[in-house]
Amino acid sequence: MRDVINDNEMVALNLAGHRLPLPPEVARLVRAQRDQCQARWQLDQTASTTPWLFPGQEPARPLGATYLNLKLRRHSIAPRAGRNNARLALATALPASVLGDFNSTSNATRWTGYARRDWLDYIASRTQI
Repeated sequence: MRDVINDNEMVALNLAGHRLPLPPEVARLVRAQRDQCQARWQLDQTASTTPWLFPGQEPARPLGATYLNLKLRRHSIAPRAGRNNARLALATALPASVLGDFNSTSNATRWTGYARRDWLDYIASRTQI
């Protein structure tokens, strides 16, 4: 819950030291979730030293990815579409060889193909270094 940044201008998530601003509707949901979880954690601090933004049935464990996906879909938030848009944006900006460091090579190659980006100039510049 310490990774939810709520200043007067926006609500953001702190992801590995980077602020990710949230759209207003998502920010409202994250604020409500944080407040609810903070109250629940205050009641059972002995179970965990870290308050989870999405606690599981046991307060010391986070909510599972499958259940979190279901909860987001109830609020008309499509996590898969957002993830796919992010992958496509990365594939547009980076060659498959770089994406492969973050994911499998076959997955990176497939997403680069979806982006229809020609990386011949990049390869040529790398051979000249």
